[in-house]
Amino acid sequence: MTWALLLRKRLVAGLLAAAAATTATQAASPIVAERLRADERLRLDGTLSHPAWQRARPHDDFVEKAPDTGAAPREATRVRVLFDEQAIWVGIEAFDREPAAIRDFRVRHDGVNRTQDFVVVYLDAVGKRSAAQWFRVNAAGSTADGLHTAADDSEDFSPDFDWDAAVTRQVADNTRGGWTAVLRIPFASLRFSEGRQDWRIMVGRRLPREQFHLFSSVLIPRNAASFIATMQPLQGVELPADHAFLTVRPGLTWRRSDDGRGPKRQDHEASLDLKWRPRAELVIDGTLNPDFSQVELDVPQLAGNSRFALFLSEKRPFFFESADLLRMPTDALYTRSVTAPKGGLRATWRGTAWAGTAFALQDRGGGLVLLPGPYGTDAAEQPAGSLLALRARHDDGQGSFGWLAANRRYNGGGDRGSNTVLGPDIGLPLPALPGGAWRLRAQWLHARTDAQPDGRGGLARGAAVDGDLVRLKLLRQAERGETALTVDDISDGFRHDSGFVAQAGARRVELFHNHAWRGDFGPLNEVYATIEVIRAQRRQDGTLIEDSVRPGVFVTGARNFEGWIEWYGQARVRLGPGLPLLPQRYWSVGLVMTPAPWMPLLDLSADLGRLADTAVGPAGEVRRGGRVSGSARLRPLAALELEPRLNLAWLERDGERRYRESAGQLLAIWHLDARHSLRLIAQHRTLWRAAEPTVAPVDEAGRTASLTYAWRRSAGTRLYVGAGREQPRGQPAANELFVKLELDAGELWR
Repeated sequence: MTWALLLRKRLVAGLLAAAAATTATQAASPIVAERLRADERLRLDGTLSHPAWQRARPHDDFVEKAPDTGAAPREATRVRVLFDEQAIWVGIEAFDREPAAIRDFRVRHDGVNRTQDFVVVYLDAVGKRSAAQWFRVNAAGSTADGLHTAADDSEDFSPDFDWDAAVTRQVADNTRGGWTAVLRIPFASLRFSEGRQDWRIMVGRRLPREQFHLFSSVLIPRNAASFIATMQPLQGVELPADHAFLTVRPGLTWRRSDDGRGPKRQDHEASLDLKWRPRAELVIDGTLNPDFSQVELDVPQLAGNSRFALFLSEKRPFFFESADLLRMPTDALYTRSVTAPKGGLRATWRGTAWAGTAFALQDRGGGLVLLPGPYGTDAAEQPAGSLLALRARHDDGQGSFGWLAANRRYNGGGDRGSNTVLGPDIGLPLPALPGGAWRLRAQWLHARTDAQPDGRGGLARGAAVDGDLVRLKLLRQAERGETALTVDDISDGFRHDSGFVAQAGARRVELFHNHAWRGDFGPLNEVYATIEVIRAQRRQDGTLIEDSVRPGVFVTGARNFEGWIEWYGQARVRLGPGLPLLPQRYWSVGLVMTPAPWMPLLDLSADLGRLADTAVGPAGEVRRGGRVSGSARLRPLAALELEPRLNLAWLERDGERRYRESAGQLLAIWHLDARHSLRLIAQHRTLWRAAEPTVAPVDEAGRTASLTYAWRRSAGTRLYVGAGREQPRGQPAANELFVKLELDAGELWR
């Protein structure tokens, strides 16, 4: 048999196996929704006392996902679904033979995690299982929501949807203990196609005890392509006759500031956000003078010995519509590159096979433009300008094909040039390959840039430069482990001012593999042997830029325990052309666990050994030192959350400390009730470096603090009143008072 016939035979066999797996998934027990009668009205009181709940068909066929995939759950869970013209109602009974052990702390919105008893509903109203909106509520009534994207199995907490939930510490069957949750999810918050109703659903439940259990309403095999790959059908839902809606959300921000150097400033800004759905598949977003400021401070990060730009998460609502469309094999649309928009308009289409989004923004600028190179990332000041972007994707439930086009034009102070990037991406299953569920993700982007560095830290129009980026990523998910191979080939001329690219002019290969053992290991549940290999070379001449081999061990266990130890026996890096490789050698260790109910989370990690000091001369130097980070979540009282966090770094030469840096933060939240809270954030930072022949001495420190009252009625109606103070050492303190009000106009007359 020729190799071509053999390959064809294996491909056909693989496709048949994939079809059989799909058929098995489609045969999963459906959850059936029951329509409310015209004269029936539900109250969101957390109970299933209304007679309509008893008509709804119960689903109680739950199975364990973690720690023992496929096992029978230690506690029963039952779910029912109702719907009316406005919303879907999901009622979940979480039975518990030890009700006193239920962990039911109040937390801020999006703070619901596996250290608490919670239930979660995943809904895919398109039915492709490529993305799912999810809605969580814990046993205290605190909520979280977001979007799960199958392509990279990511869980994004950023999107906020309009929905609500209520809980009670009882179940309908009062002979058993437990708690009940009722979720009301409006049709206006879901994205669906009018023509088809192949809806998918999955309900999950967290039960944190000595072991931290996760139950699901359908089996999720360890070798599933993604966490949402086996979502079961949701049957019986009938769409409302009118899908259209218009959401109007005005906002007002008032600030009074004093920088200690000049007169006090007082200003106020009005904003307006619109969301209009003229038909089921189409959503139009508009924003005028949006206040995209973050009320909470970013988590402090050490930057005194960093080579690359820091990546910040997106928290701005304009970019949340169908956010999974912006997730690609690369960070090809980094929306935080839009610094201070004047306004924007966006249209998003979500059909059964095709989906796409296009937006136009005017940006005041003021941030940084990344200038990637083979050995590091420079930056230029970002002028004002505009961004036009188009993203389209076709998804048939098995594979996907997408296209991106983005144009950034700078006009602050005159025509300063532009950056245009476009290209396709694909995601495909590879059933013909042996050994597990293989997938391919790939992207090619071509860039043309004539906004060039002007030599003074800014940008100016210059000669156009072209460049290309190619990424290939193979992923394998198997019963006993996973494998990921990533290949990047980025030419010198490639730049993506609307994406996040930290390196250009290089070829880079990353290989990661782990193998799992599960069984009786005392307090441990799983043991993984891991290996990661990285090699990067300059594209122009093949010069080695970076290479490392990292073997390690990763374990999981009781009390939410995860621990790891890794040996960077070879972690060489070169800081510039013609410079020597710096031979780093260090250990990386860490753990995450829940020591006690009053300490739901402890997170510690450290790198210790011989590390590169990138600030010493052009070549750098390897020195003994370390990087340590630690954080904890504490619940000394039911209404009080405390989160201390500390990051440290230091480097030594000849036994003497030459560099040290620290960043500490304390977050304290007092929950007055489920909607009202007081939040205190205090930060302290220090940076010290000794004088050396090629290094100027540095001795800096500063403190930042803020106190904020927050009221959250819904995703669209929120009020913040606060004060902040920043005190750099040796400089005048800067103070600020602010009030930020966001309103959903529709809620005013509901």
